[in-house]
Amino acid sequence: MKKFGMICCAIMLFGVVSVNAQGILDKIDRTLDKADKAGNQADRAGKTGSKISSLFGKKKGNAEADAETKTTVAISGVDFAVLKSIAEKAENTKGVASAKTKFSTSGSTISLQHSGTTEDLLEALQKTNPEVFDEKNIETLEDGQISIKVKK
Repeated sequence: MKKFGMICCAIMLFGVVSVNAQGILDKIDRTLDKADKAGNQADRAGKTGSKISSLFGKKKGNAEADAETKTTVAISGVDFAVLKSIAEKAENTKGVASAKTKFSTSGSTISLQHSGTTEDLLEALQKTNPEVFDEKNIETLEDGQISIKVKK
C-alpha cells in the first residue's frame, strides 16, 4: 500500500511539473509567433514602399550607392598638375561617384567608382577630356583597367 501511495504522489508531482513546463513553452511559442508576424509585416511594408516609390520614379540622391564598378586608369607621361586636372574632370564625369589618385613619376593611377561598364566610362571620359583620352593615347582597355600614355 505504501508503494501504491508513493507512486500516486510521484505521478501527481510529475504531472504538475509537466503542465507548468508546457505552459512556459506555450508562452515562448506565442512570443515567437508575434515576432515572426511583426517581421513579415515589416517586409510587406518595405515591398509596398518600394513599389510606390518606383511609380513616382527614384531620385538619385547618392551616387556612391549606384556605383557598382571600379576601374583603374593607369596614366604615364604626366606631371602632378596634369594628373590632378584629369582626376577632377574624371570625378565630374556623369556616372562617376568618386576618384582617388596615386602619383608616381613612372606611372600614376586614378581609381574610379562608377556605374556602367569600363567601356561606358571611357566614352564618357572622352567627352569630358578628349585630349587625354584620345584613341591614339589608349594602350589597354580591359574590364576594370584602362591604360593611357600621354604623348608630349
